[in-house]
Amino acid sequence: MNYENRVCCFIDILGFKNHIDETITKSGEDNIKKIKSIVSILALSQKMTDNIGCSESKVTTYFSDSIVISYKYNEPSQLFHTLLDLLYVAFELASNGFLTRGGVSIGKLLHNSNYIFGPALIDAYKIESETAKSPRIIVSEEVIKIGTEFTEHEHTKDEEFQHIKGIVTKDDDGLYFIDYISKSSTEFDDPIIGLYEYIEKLKELFFKNYAKEDEKTQEKLNWLKSKLNTYITEIKENLNPNNHSREIVNLYSNLKEIK
Repeated sequence: MNYENRVCCFIDILGFKNHIDETITKSGEDNIKKIKSIVSILALSQKMTDNIGCSESKVTTYFSDSIVISYKYNEPSQLFHTLLDLLYVAFELASNGFLTRGGVSIGKLLHNSNYIFGPALIDAYKIESETAKSPRIIVSEEVIKIGTEFTEHEHTKDEEFQHIKGIVTKDDDGLYFIDYISKSSTEFDDPIIGLYEYIEKLKELFFKNYAKEDEKTQEKLNWLKSKLNTYITEIKENLNPNNHSREIVNLYSNLKEIK
């Protein structure tokens, strides 16, 4: 049993302890249902990562409020497929009122159904706990660079990078994060209506009681507020009656920035 060179993704659900505490301190089944919904999403993500992308080495482990996904670094296009899985996880959890934070690293790791340990896991955890800070999953540039070197379907490095850029965005600090805000259109049956409803849902879920949140929580939410407001502005600036139907123009004209 030896270390392998693997890409390692460590994802944490923010505020999970508070949700668990509420299952004890508050009456009713709603709080239990919250936790069940998290477990269901993580269980489905495990099934997805085991089946999507034709990976021979991908392993998924979830426990309590965390999920770890890893695969051998040189499998063709596995970075793209794995980031797509993580986009799904971040999107589904956000849609249900839970924000994620995480890190994606590369290095020595032992990960199977019985064990998970190694420097790559420590690095991914440090990215999550020390670098990400906001509700975002950070993907290191080293991971992206290596991911573009192993492609499928005869993709060039640039073509592979363009596929990856369909999932990640470079943040203000120069770090790439999985963009579950502006690059989630693949998750909607009806992209036009679905996107509008998704943005409104995030505003309702995370900012309805913003004033009552503690300072630490508000700091995390401020990042999300900034990203949502920027995206709303971008959408409205790109509305064009010559290119979009009156229905779309009217719908998105009603989008309001978060105060």
